[in-house]
Amino acid sequence: MVREPFFRSSAFKIQVFLLGTVLLGALLAPPLYFAGKHIAAEGWLKDGWLGGLHQSMEKARFTRYFSRSILLGAMLMIWPTLRWFNAGKSGRTSPKRSVLEQFQLDPNPSWWKHGLIGFLLAGGILLLLGWSYVQLGWYTPRDPGMSLSKVILGALGTGLAVGFLEEFVFRGAIHSVLAKVLKPRALFWVIAVVFALIHFFNPPKTLNAEVVDAFSGFWMVGKVFEHFFQQFGQPYFLFAEFAVLLAIGVVLGYTRMKTGSLWLGTGLHAGWVFGVKTLGATTQQAFGPGEMMPWLGPSLRVGAISCLFVCLTGLIVWVWIRKQYGDPFAPRE
Repeated sequence: MVREPFFRSSAFKIQVFLLGTVLLGALLAPPLYFAGKHIAAEGWLKDGWLGGLHQSMEKARFTRYFSRSILLGAMLMIWPTLRWFNAGKSGRTSPKRSVLEQFQLDPNPSWWKHGLIGFLLAGGILLLLGWSYVQLGWYTPRDPGMSLSKVILGALGTGLAVGFLEEFVFRGAIHSVLAKVLKPRALFWVIAVVFALIHFFNPPKTLNAEVVDAFSGFWMVGKVFEHFFQQFGQPYFLFAEFAVLLAIGVVLGYTRMKTGSLWLGTGLHAGWVFGVKTLGATTQQAFGPGEMMPWLGPSLRVGAISCLFVCLTGLIVWVWIRKQYGDPFAPRE
């Protein structure tokens, strides 16, 4: 058996995909930042249901734009990477289904139903959890500085944007790339762990670039790696947040592999983000830092109780769809 040269191997192609994602993210972060600030200054999105997005773009620091540019970099890298993986393979796909087949997805005639139910289920359960925290005195209401309708619309816009973007990147792009080298069960767990870990690749919340220029993205890459390893000095907090993110990754990965579609996962993801953003804007913790760990954290994204409620949501989803589709771990062509 002739061994494939390293520079033509799947491992090398995946490394190129990851490095290309970081490189593009670093290059795109400054222009994305300037574009966002210009749009906010002009007030193009200020009125209407995108008002929350306008406020986010106006307040967001360079670190926030950098994290979104990394996701954009992954989106731009995925298509040439998939073509590279399939180079030299015989057969052509139908133009109408080529994109779905490239991402190993199936047409979903119930897409709107899956998206809506997923959103209502995840968002409703999380808001119920937040309400119970307020009733128990663990969280207290606070003035968000805007009307409740604007808070809800802003959280809805953010939830939908993050849900679509991250599901496309993780359960779409990265899933389809790693599916070339991993069996379904291994792929399921690797994507869930990668999803959880990638959320720790972020700069410190207090960090900001005083002056943004063409090289600020590369400066931020260094800060991100530095902060990633520093976080392991707080294992208690790390474990509490990692558990929630891993549980979310497991639930979303199951819906993607079970239904062969991103719609249910997108709805769930958007609902969770909507709940976190809504409660974050209207409530505040009534306990000191670390006082309630590992049960409760500074937001609904952290803590063992949040992890249990994510698992509860996943259990409901499992009961709902377990008999409607085939084996989620069946090999795909």
